[in-house]
Amino acid sequence: MRRIVQICAFVAASSAAVIVGLVATRRVDAQQASPPGCRDADGDGYGTGCQNGPDCNDRDRSINPGQAETCNGRDDDCNALVDDSPECSPPPIDKTPVHVGAARFLMGSAKGQGAADEHPQHAVRVSGFHLDRTEITNARYQACVQAGRCKAPVLTGSHLRNNYYENPAFADYPVVFVDHERAQQFCSYAGGRLPTEAEWELAARGPEPSARTYPWGNDAPDCTKANLGGPGSCVDDTDRVGRRPAGASPSGALDMAGNVWEWTADYYDAHYYEKSPPVDPTGPKDGTLRVMRGGCWLSGADSLRVSCRKAELPSTWAYNVGFRCAYPEGR
Repeated sequence: MRRIVQICAFVAASSAAVIVGLVATRRVDAQQASPPGCRDADGDGYGTGCQNGPDCNDRDRSINPGQAETCNGRDDDCNALVDDSPECSPPPIDKTPVHVGAARFLMGSAKGQGAADEHPQHAVRVSGFHLDRTEITNARYQACVQAGRCKAPVLTGSHLRNNYYENPAFADYPVVFVDHERAQQFCSYAGGRLPTEAEWELAARGPEPSARTYPWGNDAPDCTKANLGGPGSCVDDTDRVGRRPAGASPSGALDMAGNVWEWTADYYDAHYYEKSPPVDPTGPKDGTLRVMRGGCWLSGADSLRVSCRKAELPSTWAYNVGFRCAYPEGR
């Protein structure tokens, strides 16, 4: 299995004193309770070889198996589930595709920004189409497999969950371990196709004069907007699609940043933007690599940018790779 590398060539003073003292005491107690081989980077008493047990995010002391789950888009208690508390009600999933009207937009990154393969920034006009509002879920993909139109995912677990693809608890989570061929098979079964890079970026960025960095705008990503990684990671795995409406793109598409990398139809050429046609570009005619977009649950903020491009062999499958489909405007 190829693992995806995450790069994109981007109270009174006295009361306060008591609180500080309590925190310091807890840190000392946690360290004293841990065996000599305990590796606890954030000082919360959990970590590799520690008496309290392992820590799913040893960079953030507010996330560990001893924490209570709160409604914040994060896996506070390290059980690989987000906001799994009776007080947290996830928004309903709208299964209808979004409509992306014909529009002109500036594709790529402005001079001095982004990676080399995002240049030059250029004007593109894209015809109207529909796009899946969310990434393709386990439940939707299973229907295609049961109909004999799709190959099953290469593996049926996820990063932290051995029982994932066929587990009803994860029916509304993105299907993973799908290569480019599997993604194409499903989209054909659903009456669509994989989106082109230009279509994907228009749906994520919005039409001119939009100059947004992320689907929701220019504010830095956090767990209310995207399932991302890095120091402020939300869950060390996939999450239920559509959980974060605050991260919606101008078209209304959800999870365009984070959760799973998404296959597009285009072959990859680092210099394609230098010769891209101005209307409905479909990428190079051939190549050895295909383009992914959107970043994933492992990604830092740079990979979540709407202009970020990732090249991978079409045979690639991993626990952070999925897709969504595009459909004709008149369907």
